Amino acid sequence: MEQLKKLYTETTGLGIVSCTALPSAGSNRRYYRIQGSDGSTLIGAVGTSRDENHAFCYLSSHFSMQRLPVPSVLGTSQDGLRYLQTDLGDMSLFAAIKGGRDAGGRYTKGEKDLLHRTIAMLPRIQILGARNLDFSQCYPQESLDETNVLFDLNYFKYCFLKTTGLDFHELKLEASFQLMARDIVGIPGEAFMYRDFQARNVMLDAEGNPFFIDFQGGRRGPVQYDVASFLWQASARYSDQLREQLIDTYLENLSQYVEVNAKAFRHDLNLCVLFRILQVLGAYGFRGYFERKQHFVESIPGAMDNLRQLLADGGCPYPYLREVLTALVQMPRFAPQDTKPIARADGYKVTESNPYKAHPSDGPATFSRYDGKGPLVVRVYSFSYRKGIPEDTSGNGGGYVFDCRSTHNPGRYEPYKQLTGLDEPVIRFLEDDGEILSFLDSVYRLAEAHIHRYLQRGFTNLMFSFGCTGGQHRSVYCAQHLAEHIHRLFGVEVHVCHREQGIEQVMPAARCMIFAAGLGTRLRPLTLTMPKALVPVGGKPLLQHLLSKLKASGFRDIVINVHHFADMIEEWCSQHPQEMNIWFSDEREALLDTGGGIRHAEPLLHDAVDGFLIHNVDIISNADLRALSHYAKGKSAVLLVSERQTSRYLLFDDDMRLVGWTNIDTGEVKSPYGNLDAGKYRRLAFAGIHYMNPSLFRYFPLWGDRFSVIDFYLSVCDKETIHGYVQEGLKLMDVGKIGCMDSAEEFLKECSS
Repeated sequence: MEQLKKLYTETTGLGIVSCTALPSAGSNRRYYRIQGSDGSTLIGAVGTSRDENHAFCYLSSHFSMQRLPVPSVLGTSQDGLRYLQTDLGDMSLFAAIKGGRDAGGRYTKGEKDLLHRTIAMLPRIQILGARNLDFSQCYPQESLDETNVLFDLNYFKYCFLKTTGLDFHELKLEASFQLMARDIVGIPGEAFMYRDFQARNVMLDAEGNPFFIDFQGGRRGPVQYDVASFLWQASARYSDQLREQLIDTYLENLSQYVEVNAKAFRHDLNLCVLFRILQVLGAYGFRGYFERKQHFVESIPGAMDNLRQLLADGGCPYPYLREVLTALVQMPRFAPQDTKPIARADGYKVTESNPYKAHPSDGPATFSRYDGKGPLVVRVYSFSYRKGIPEDTSGNGGGYVFDCRSTHNPGRYEPYKQLTGLDEPVIRFLEDDGEILSFLDSVYRLAEAHIHRYLQRGFTNLMFSFGCTGGQHRSVYCAQHLAEHIHRLFGVEVHVCHREQGIEQVMPAARCMIFAAGLGTRLRPLTLTMPKALVPVGGKPLLQHLLSKLKASGFRDIVINVHHFADMIEEWCSQHPQEMNIWFSDEREALLDTGGGIRHAEPLLHDAVDGFLIHNVDIISNADLRALSHYAKGKSAVLLVSERQTSRYLLFDDDMRLVGWTNIDTGEVKSPYGNLDAGKYRRLAFAGIHYMNPSLFRYFPLWGDRFSVIDFYLSVCDKETIHGYVQEGLKLMDVGKIGCMDSAEEFLKECSS
């Protein structure tokens, strides 16, 4: 933030009155409205990719020279991560046509006029914008090619299609994708393809004139793609008649710049519509199911409706792909919303409060819960009393409402008027004053006791709301801090909504998969009559010890794979409630090894956006699981390792990145780096506890049903960030051997001391 402010003062020579964060959209860039001492405003952008920022700045400059309606870039930082652009206001085309969407696609004349005016200008940026354009400056590539198309199609396959559990033939689908990629790239076109041309990326000035933003992903390509992107936007709900009218408007204006063959255009447009729908479904799957962003989940039904209509109109010319997509739109979960069923095949009810709607519900019941209750979801709101108390969307009639107006109001002071309770100056003001901290202490005690009882009783929804005068400072601060406190303490899923600021956030429940399916052969004769997970240590089953540790570490969503005496594990969980949400991944038919077990449970794990813990049930330790999960953020996987003596070691470089494996007794070495010299690397023993990010699931199709997770890690460590984690003072015992049982109880006491 300070570097952005410095860029502003150096560029404009003005002082700064305020710097306000704007609601984030789908990208990783953050935007701020900066008001200068002369009253004018600019937009400051902070990105994470220099190349992407450079593409936007170059294209903006080029388009401005062509007198196209885009924001001007007024200054860029030396590191390329920040830039300043003209402020186009707050009214997007998406917001301006909201009434038509809410009315089921019945757009007013004024809304239709805006749509016609916008699409009439599209050929200007596509054709005029391409003149003298150096496409090598585009990001991440200068032209749409087959690799690019296949990337998006596989994005759809891995991030959406596979999450449904729908069975399909990988090679046949890949052949369809290859044909489609060839046909897409074969569409004639030397235009600038905007690539993300949609109503959210069009701003309207005071006179309603469209201005285009977020074109940094554009490149050379066919003009039809942008038309498909705009007119088949999932949430738009345009009627067939309106689409046809808008296409006519587009073609009329396109013909001013190039010769148009309307029949050929419409043929190629249908292909681009199919491609665009699959591309956005992949994005919705990743951003919605994996990153848990509700806006993207809510867009899926609209995209499925578009796909259903396209198939009905014969819009997919590839037989096997058409077969797969037809089966997809016929799945019960994607039925038109008015007739959408709410019963899962395994009897677990799907409700609007249940975040696991994406789990398999259309095939065999290989996943089940121990109690039939949904997980607890806590919703925390900030609001302005002037606009009323937030509605309880769960249908439970509301929850706690706290009035923050008794505390000191920073909004009364000029320096804070344009800021919110999320901004550092306001936070310092409130905490230095101290009133808000005393207020929240009382709220915390009440909330903790209530959540504890809700977890015991299996309730699924709890709501807290904080109100103040404007819903900007005190209420925002309190709501955010309570949400973070609850998530940190209980590990449950928390939804935060700062209503008046238009900011929403989901803090997902911490999740763990417990390996409990093994035969426990080393624990015989105990495991001849019971599963390893229920072998008692200190009067309690191993599973109970582990669940208690997980609960104390903030984990609330638990997946347990079962095979040997599976019924006994399920029965024990049903008779011993743990204030946790427990699912079972059924491997009764065949043991799948560690990697295969994770792959089989993928539908229960794929939406753990921050990753999930994996813990062997027969490991007892004093491991700090919170510290491990914190270290794992941003990494593909993290393995807890130690310097204990063994014959088999993992090998790590100086940055603790996994490079290989060795057996010191046989001299065997495994590594994706070829003939690795094991002696040059750090040797550490795996502890049976690790953290995995769902992003690794995209490699699973290359493996069979049964494989070792360590072999899997070794195969991808040259492409992904697989790290080792050493905890100082780690105490760990593998209780999987009968000879360890006598000392296990004493070891438990030692770990807890």
